[in-house]
Amino acid sequence: MSESTSPNLDTFLNIIKAVSEKTNNPIPFYLEILFDDNNLQKPENLEEAVKSAGQSLEDNQCACLFANIVNLCMKDGRVTERSFISSSRDNLRLDRSDARDLEETIEARFQTDRIFRDEDEWATLCAGLIAIAEADNETATAEDAYLHQVIKEQSQIEAGRKLLEDEDEIGEKLARFSSRQKKCLAAHSISIMFIDGEYKASEQEILDNLSKQMHLADTDSERLIKGIYTLYNVGVFA
Repeated sequence: MSESTSPNLDTFLNIIKAVSEKTNNPIPFYLEILFDDNNLQKPENLEEAVKSAGQSLEDNQCACLFANIVNLCMKDGRVTERSFISSSRDNLRLDRSDARDLEETIEARFQTDRIFRDEDEWATLCAGLIAIAEADNETATAEDAYLHQVIKEQSQIEAGRKLLEDEDEIGEKLARFSSRQKKCLAAHSISIMFIDGEYKASEQEILDNLSKQMHLADTDSERLIKGIYTLYNVGVFA
């Protein structure tokens, strides 16, 4: 962990490390820079640690912690550890509706391998993600890492890049996406927007265009943006 003078950040990292071990899921790469195992104190009782955190953290810190707990409780595209998630929601003082929106938003990011099947769909997904990542004519390291975490096959990325050359064709393909595919693409696109900590108007413009082409409801877009922002908003612990 980088040298920290924030007890709330330490609380966040200790709990996240414990949840990672509990679920056998790795620490997300966007959090790795914050960690140094030698400085962590694993809670003896994880649920009690979350309860204690809920008594000391601010509302936006509680929301960020909850989102990252949910993110580490994903397996095979579904939220697991339901009992732990429910108790964490209550202990971190989240409204049930807000917590459900966070869960659904984070779950949308883990649907990729389940809902994109043929090469044409993968190419369309890649085209959308590349458009966001290169919105300002350059791709940040974190954005590139995220893209390759989502898309494992270089051939699919190349097919997406080629598809980007035909705006009319990609628009037609995006419009044919199912509701789940639209939300999944939007969730990943928003993640790329926030992953490097540098929100850009050019990225928002591309996202708005993608959402319009997909006919994604404004309420769905707003819910996804709020949820993804909360997940990556670790700056609240600074």
